[in-house]
Amino acid sequence: MKGFDTFINDAEDLNEGSFQSLLKTGSVLTAARSSKRHGDEAVKELQKVSSTFDKTLSNSTKDPTEERLERIEKSLLALSQGMISMRFQLGSITALATSAALLADKASKQHKIKR
Repeated sequence: MKGFDTFINDAEDLNEGSFQSLLKTGSVLTAARSSKRHGDEAVKELQKVSSTFDKTLSNSTKDPTEERLERIEKSLLALSQGMISMRFQLGSITALATSAALLADKASKQHKIKR
């Protein structure tokens, strides 16, 4: 993997348009990756909720009502974490859509100029 200094030195050799295109593409890919990562985290947390309720109650000396309350507490925490991850995913998707719209707008303007 290239280091930052190597990347900058290579980028200086590119013309300005190519460098800007590279940066824009990188920002779109970063937003897409972030969106996927947050979506995966949301799925993981929401699956925890399902698995917590799927387990049968143990036959221990512990009060079943107390065990159920602990499960509900764990499930609410996992549900909360899943919802937070979904909110981060929405933010990443918004960044992705904004980047795509700006790229499309600039591309259409450049296309009109070349005509």
